Amino acid sequence: MKVSQNWLKSLVEINSTPEDLSEKLSIGGFEVESLENCSKNVNGVVLGKVLSVLKHKGSDKLSICQVDIGNSENLQIICGASNIKSNIYVYVATVGTKLNAVNLTIKRSEIRGVLSEGMICSLQELGLEEYSEGIAIIEEDLALNHKLGTPGSSLLQLDDFIYDLAITANRPDGMSVIGIAREISALLESKLNFPELNHKYDINFLKEIQLCPEALTSNCLYTITCINGVNGKKLSPKWIKDRIEKSGIKSINLLVDITNYILLEQGQPLHAFDKDKLTNLIGKEVIPNDFSVRKANDNESLLCLDGKNYDLNENITVITCCDNPIAIAGVIGGLETSVTNTTSSIYLEGAVFNPVTIRKSSREIGLRTESSSRYEKGISSKNTIGAVTRAINLLEEYYPINLPIINTSNLINNEDVFIKLRRKRIHKILGPLIINDKLEKRNLSDTEIVDKLILIGCTLKNKEYGWDVAVIPNRSQDLVREIDLIEEIARLIGYDRFDLNLPNPIKPGKLSPDQLALKMVKSSFIENGFNEVLSYSLVPEDKESLIKISNPLLFETSCLRDNIWEEHLKIVNRNIKSGQKSCYVFEVGNVFYKNSELIQKEILNGAIYGNKKFGEWVNSGKDSDLNYYEARGKLKEALSSLNIKVDDKPTNSINFLHPGRTAKLFIEGKEAGYFGEIHPKLILDKTAIKKVYLFSINVANLLGASTRKNKWIPIYKQYPIVPKMERDINFIFSKEHLISEITSEIRKGGKNLLEDVNLIDVFEDNNIGEDYISYTFRLSYRDKDKTLLDSDIKSIHSKIVSNVEKRFNTKLR
Repeated sequence: MKVSQNWLKSLVEINSTPEDLSEKLSIGGFEVESLENCSKNVNGVVLGKVLSVLKHKGSDKLSICQVDIGNSENLQIICGASNIKSNIYVYVATVGTKLNAVNLTIKRSEIRGVLSEGMICSLQELGLEEYSEGIAIIEEDLALNHKLGTPGSSLLQLDDFIYDLAITANRPDGMSVIGIAREISALLESKLNFPELNHKYDINFLKEIQLCPEALTSNCLYTITCINGVNGKKLSPKWIKDRIEKSGIKSINLLVDITNYILLEQGQPLHAFDKDKLTNLIGKEVIPNDFSVRKANDNESLLCLDGKNYDLNENITVITCCDNPIAIAGVIGGLETSVTNTTSSIYLEGAVFNPVTIRKSSREIGLRTESSSRYEKGISSKNTIGAVTRAINLLEEYYPINLPIINTSNLINNEDVFIKLRRKRIHKILGPLIINDKLEKRNLSDTEIVDKLILIGCTLKNKEYGWDVAVIPNRSQDLVREIDLIEEIARLIGYDRFDLNLPNPIKPGKLSPDQLALKMVKSSFIENGFNEVLSYSLVPEDKESLIKISNPLLFETSCLRDNIWEEHLKIVNRNIKSGQKSCYVFEVGNVFYKNSELIQKEILNGAIYGNKKFGEWVNSGKDSDLNYYEARGKLKEALSSLNIKVDDKPTNSINFLHPGRTAKLFIEGKEAGYFGEIHPKLILDKTAIKKVYLFSINVANLLGASTRKNKWIPIYKQYPIVPKMERDINFIFSKEHLISEITSEIRKGGKNLLEDVNLIDVFEDNNIGEDYISYTFRLSYRDKDKTLLDSDIKSIHSKIVSNVEKRFNTKLR
């Protein structure tokens, strides 16, 4: 939102510098993104009078001018303009002036042997016009009101500053100059001087008008007013043109400029339709009930004011006249019914639409306008009649119009809605005010509270508990609760003026076991060389099983992801392309599924590529990929901090992983995820560039197992003071049996004396068969009270061997 300081000064008393005001506005919530000095392009340019003009002997086009700028001596200036003559008033750029528009610094110089001490300027050279024919000649009446040597900025009305404000969504009042002026009044505690409205027009209730219930809800409004006796050829007075152009809107003619002026001043979008063009469109005299608001049809289109023809659909709301689309509601008007030089009568539309429908229409056609941005933030329908009245008041000043009737779809209830504001609540929330540099503290007084609320336009009724507060319409969007009013009081007084107001006693927070465990496992991954990444949870719609979001901004972000591994694979590919020899990443994030209901699941996902080593001399500078067991070991190391056992069971059911190098992961007997090498077909079709290992673990299973009391709280045991006894056993097993199954069977028969079981040797040979393999296990026995003898473990050991032989149909070697 751009607004000039001179415009603001006409509405509010400003008693600070532009720089100080910018800082106060930014601290108050209206961030000033830039402050532009309008006179910067004419600094050093002054009012001068050409006393005489002589032809330059060395040129047919140049003239030697004597110019008076109010100094004791006249300036001699060489000028090449064809319209130069004596006894005219001109803009003179003195020596040292920099003309930014033409990137020229004025110097004292000789032109064809004659000294020139300045430059007589055109409006183009001053940056005020795109093209000028000759120098700018100042009207004599204007010039005589100023002394020679007066800065050109005064004559050009450029003694002004333009504030460019970033208005947040919760402060729609900042989208109007009146709203900004009221904010300045509250910050500076200065007086307001708003224009008075002459409410002399009759208001007619339209009973039969057809309105879309989605676009105009109960708190919305549609008005249409017929105004005869206007003239589309009439241009705007300089003050209107100056104000709207400094706000970034191009001046067109008085009719259009007044609608834009009201948009800026009041924050209420208006639109003018040419009455005669509407009559030609529908083939009869237009009446207010001919207008309607509806959803567009799929086969309709509309040529709009920007010269583009937009295809319409049911997501777009349109204004119609006898069911003919004439505007896209709240966004842009149609070209066929627009105001032009031939316009003599208009229908003036002022409305408040549902912000959701305007946002949908704007997104569908890919266009955001000054009007749509205000509707999207939300405006109050209580201001609409006043804004239309203000527009008609201005039209009456320049056109001989008769008193029009304002036709409205709804009679707005202007009764105040009061918010209960409790004194004790203010003191409890804000705490004491610091006085005399912390030497004294006190609560806010009633006078301070009332004064601040009155500054922002509130009306207060005294109550025993405090006040009942009514908020002005343009703040009704953000001041709706008691806490909103308390926050506003604190903002205006200054947050830095309040003392600390912490709860007593302070109860320190702490992380839950689940949070601590997750933090621990993340740290463990990082310590083991992994990098934590964060990928986007929104993905394009490339398969039907994905969950679609209801209001996507782009096709690329229209669905919720159902996996993370695809994004991790892309990350690895980018690292490989950039020359990285290894890439270990992990992420804790959510994936989403839909069965009979929507499911959200948190998973620990990651990818492992390459071999991280401190030096390349180990492999003579050659790349060496990790094998399956080395990569699985990296994951085991990273999970070791949680004191849980993760079992692997081979699988070939995961279609994007290698069928012979993939395992499902089990925690406490429950399937918790997978680990495996990328499928070779994905390398062939370039989805993966090189061999990558992927893993995924359900976070709920991981944290549930690691935070059980017997795992989470360490149990310390006495260090054994007696030796252990070890026995090795060797069997030939079918390859279909898993190591975990065999060790589990061994532990069952070991009772209390079997301390540990470890696989110490694996042997394969054609002599024992292609489908068989030899495993050697080392069993450790220990009794905590005594040194074991062979006789103590003989029966237990024999039972273990017998159980293994029966269960797996094998024999001890």
